[in-house]
Amino acid sequence: MDNENASCAYDGEENAQLSPLQRLPVEIFLHICSFLDVSTLHGLSLVCTRFYLILKDANSLWKARINHIWPDASWLLCLARPDNWMLSYVAIKQETVLWKQQESTKKRNCFFIAKLPGRSVDAVLLMHVNGISHLVYTNFEDLLYKQLPSREKLSHEIENSAGIAIGHHSNYIRDLTAIDNTIYSCSYDNTVKSWELTNTGFIHQRIYNLRRSDNIHSWLCGLCRISSCPERNLFATGSSCGTIYVCDSRSINNPIRHYRPHTKFVNSLAMNTEYILSASLNDDTMSVWDQRAGRTMKSITFPGKPTCINMRRDLVFVGDRTCFHSKLHVLNPKDDFKLVKSYSTKHTERITRVHLTRGCLITSSTDNTVRISSLTDPSKPIATLRSEMRHILDMDYLNDTLAVSGYSGVEVWCPKFGL
Repeated sequence: MDNENASCAYDGEENAQLSPLQRLPVEIFLHICSFLDVSTLHGLSLVCTRFYLILKDANSLWKARINHIWPDASWLLCLARPDNWMLSYVAIKQETVLWKQQESTKKRNCFFIAKLPGRSVDAVLLMHVNGISHLVYTNFEDLLYKQLPSREKLSHEIENSAGIAIGHHSNYIRDLTAIDNTIYSCSYDNTVKSWELTNTGFIHQRIYNLRRSDNIHSWLCGLCRISSCPERNLFATGSSCGTIYVCDSRSINNPIRHYRPHTKFVNSLAMNTEYILSASLNDDTMSVWDQRAGRTMKSITFPGKPTCINMRRDLVFVGDRTCFHSKLHVLNPKDDFKLVKSYSTKHTERITRVHLTRGCLITSSTDNTVRISSLTDPSKPIATLRSEMRHILDMDYLNDTLAVSGYSGVEVWCPKFGL
């Protein structure tokens, strides 16, 4: 074990004395730890360097504890092992408790930030800047934001509080993404607009006009999906005509690339430093674009219609729409995007978003539910949150705050509040 005899973080003085607990053999120390709860273990790991290294390297302890939580699960859905088993166990334990309690205390911790009867909120985005959480959402052609109060001040008084308008398009805003403190909104007016979040609010930066002059039918097309790659300062946006435009947020010469993997509507988009994934309901396919080679790597057909994509370094989740129970498909990008697993999510309508945390899997659906599941194979249900909106069209999750948008407004869950 690395640096097993390292001194305590607080006893760096030459003559510091070790406590009896710090003198225990590693095996006895870990046996004692097996009886402690998660918060005590996490605190113990911060006492000194020796405790931290022992607990961090004790993979068998953390694996056993995870298996105790999900005894019938064979393996984590993540294709790669967690980079830190201790932090994974802490996250699994805490998030499982939080969401189970949230399921039974919805009225206390769920808030309608904006009720917009008869209106569609197509996109929602959570941002955390300078210690302050912000909620950004669309309302037809308008882009609005609401600063969320701290959890200590959170109360039902924020319900249905009006958001501040920060921008406007000449047609529907369909999707949002962010690179650092800058939001990018795409619209059917064939433009992407950027807005920087500052201490005093949002400042409009640029307009990216992506209407192609060589396409006589371009006036019929509009931008409907957007995704970003902060590591390379790139964003990609897909149109209702099936074209993908790739832009450099730092360049005035945009787009830097465009290609057409679909014949019609791009309903989902995801990108990282290596690939751009796009899906279309019209042809039931997901296209894989290799950014380094500058070509389409492959096209994947699903039994259901692909509705949303979540891409990580070691795995890809694709949600679909079927007649009865929508499924989630797991692909391995390190093995030619081969299908690893398909399983039912218990959603009865199309899946609109997929989000992964260190401790759980979150899916939203137009069936008005958000389902929290385990990162195991098979996936186990943790909690089901039911929205008061007519349909959930979008979902975002950040710092234990969950936001969903739909046909009648924006709803926010803050599970740590009041626990």
